[in-house]
Amino acid sequence: MTDPPNSGDEKSPRLFTGHWGELAIAPILSATAVAAAWSGFQAGKWGGAMTVAFNKASVHRTVAASDIAQASRDLASDRATFGSFVLALGAVDEATAAILFTEFRDKVQPLIEGWLAKDPFNDATVGSPFDDETYTVYETVETASSDLDDAEVFTAVALEAKGNAGNYTLATVIFAIVLFLAGLSRQFAIRAVTIGLGAVAGSLLVAGVIALIALPTLI
Repeated sequence: MTDPPNSGDEKSPRLFTGHWGELAIAPILSATAVAAAWSGFQAGKWGGAMTVAFNKASVHRTVAASDIAQASRDLASDRATFGSFVLALGAVDEATAAILFTEFRDKVQPLIEGWLAKDPFNDATVGSPFDDETYTVYETVETASSDLDDAEVFTAVALEAKGNAGNYTLATVIFAIVLFLAGLSRQFAIRAVTIGLGAVAGSLLVAGVIALIALPTLI
């Protein structure tokens, strides 16, 4: 005699199945998908901001280095020409002095003329014409200093963006783990395991969302 068929009300060995189980996991999966998409988007935006800021910092440093190099060349050239010019004047070689005067840069010639007007050979208190604050080398150095300051500002911005991009990337990884755990929880027949995995997934989701709210955003 054959055994009677199983009654239709026999329960499945998987105790975390049914509509109530789906209702418990579906919100976690949905919320995690949205949060992961948002954190991934923000990670990309902050990564782009980091790249732009680092590029700007690099440009300002390059310009500053160029200005400093130019200032060094101008200073060396001006002082070398000035030394020869003074020697020519001291030797009363006006022809050579006139030629050397034309070798001065256009912006330096007024300084030399002003210096000569003070009768420096008879007045020991007259200093170098290059002590004048209008000497163009000082302007170039100030410009270079300003560029270096800007470079530091953009570097700070880039580092902040890098930190935010890293935080959003970490959040994306956490949400990926949540999705994995939530999906895995439906594969076990042991109710305690499935509930435990679902609880861990839900806890990680809450922690990740709280972290997202605290992080700055770029649109």
